Amino acid sequence: MAGSKSRTEMKKCSVCQCELKSKNYNDHMKRVHNLDSTDVRERREVSPKGKRSEARKIELARRRRTRNITVAASLVLIAIVGIAVYFASQGSTPGPSPVQTPPPQVENTVRMSASQLSTSAAFYTYNSDGTLVRYFGAVGSDGKVHVAADACDVCYAQKKGYRQVGDVMKCNNCGKEFAINSVGTENLSGGCWPSYLPVTISGGDAVVQLSDLKAKSYMFA
Repeated sequence: MAGSKSRTEMKKCSVCQCELKSKNYNDHMKRVHNLDSTDVRERREVSPKGKRSEARKIELARRRRTRNITVAASLVLIAIVGIAVYFASQGSTPGPSPVQTPPPQVENTVRMSASQLSTSAAFYTYNSDGTLVRYFGAVGSDGKVHVAADACDVCYAQKKGYRQVGDVMKCNNCGKEFAINSVGTENLSGGCWPSYLPVTISGGDAVVQLSDLKAKSYMFA
């Protein structure tokens, strides 16, 4: 009887499988395993198969997250490459230079004050029946005023115009450079060239006929 009583008072821990007195069971679970009776019941109710199923669910969820992150990163990379290819196809050169307030029109001309022009090219527009015709003027190292349409005789369809780089004007489309001192003449090479605008100097102004500006409107339409 004593042995039977002793056995009935003993209890096996469901966690570490050690045997201990029943009255000490809950204290053992809290002190050793940091579990209360509710935790113990839940551990008993979860079968090994259930544990494996839960672990599998967690692993599948992890894989889905990893796959989603990979797909998102791939889409971002594709978008970046696509944008880079697009801009490369459009050319990496800048577009037209910013314009200034148009010079005054007097009768059938525009008059650029020679005293206000400098070695830094000034860009202007003329509204020809809704089409903005761009042109520029600059003073060369020769001390003369040089004026041309902001369009190339060859590249004008790209509508990129010119920009100044030091003492040259550079085509924003093909990259060909022209000394400012050479600007303001008829096309000498038959290729890329700042399109010619006839200019006269009168009363300290560089004068361009409106009819000559209108004649260039097809380049900007």
